[in-house]
Amino acid sequence: MKLRVLFGILLIGILTACSSTTQTVISDEVIFYGEGKYWNVSYIYNSGLFEEKKINWVEIETEDFELSQEEIDNIYIEFEGRDGLITGNIGDMESEIEGNSISFLVGTVNFETYEEDEYKITINFKDKHDVIKLQIKR
Repeated sequence: MKLRVLFGILLIGILTACSSTTQTVISDEVIFYGEGKYWNVSYIYNSGLFEEKKINWVEIETEDFELSQEEIDNIYIEFEGRDGLITGNIGDMESEIEGNSISFLVGTVNFETYEEDEYKITINFKDKHDVIKLQIKR
């Protein structure tokens, strides 16, 4: 009986060790980046800003057109991470516009951010629709 219990504990330990993946926690600043048909997107994760305010910046840049301040009211996003989904209108968010680039703040989509994380952003603006996967930019 003791041998079976010992064997069971050993088997569980081996299976747990084999199934766990090592992930690298981000303790600095990194950029997750992706390109779509109409937009290039950067999610700038800064661990200090996240720890202090639970927010970070997203920058979207158009390829072939400039945007006015009024037009950002017509841009809708869905930003998805491992632990959450943020949806909204960029015009309702704290945002900055410069030429064909818009920066806006997003809240928490992951409770902890790892280098191995991937994000997905969907951008809808008039007839321009993109679904873009973001990965760490090396």
